[in-house]
Amino acid sequence: MPQIRHDTLGGALGVALGTCLLFWIIPRWVEPDADLRLPVRLLPQVVAAGFVICGAAMLIRDALASRRESEQATGGFAQGEFRGLALMILVLLAAILGFQTLHFLVVAPAIVAVSMWMYGPVRPVSLVLTSAVGPVLIWVLSTHVLGRVLP
Repeated sequence: MPQIRHDTLGGALGVALGTCLLFWIIPRWVEPDADLRLPVRLLPQVVAAGFVICGAAMLIRDALASRRESEQATGGFAQGEFRGLALMILVLLAAILGFQTLHFLVVAPAIVAVSMWMYGPVRPVSLVLTSAVGPVLIWVLSTHVLGRVLP
């Protein structure tokens, strides 16, 4: 079975994620606010378009590069790496479902902690501090500075 090159898979995932964001997630979940000068959807749409453009660039670069150069530069996915990617996607899907039923301050630290644990050995103190401080800062900035309620 031929190996999937990193650029090909990353580019395809970038295009798929950006397209999903642009045509499904942003229109469905981002609510307009008449009090703001700029539309609320503008920044998410810019980021999603960036995903599509960067993913397409990765696909094009990989298609134009010779097979020998591409394999030397990026290698291929080993079976364990593909399992890790699939597991991370499942964790993020579970997190999306968790946001619908639980509060942001419960789900976000869990996502960060699981992600850090999956990518290698981490000291317990840094795991707890990183998974707690980031989401709490995001929540404080969103709710108290920007006036937006997180799920």
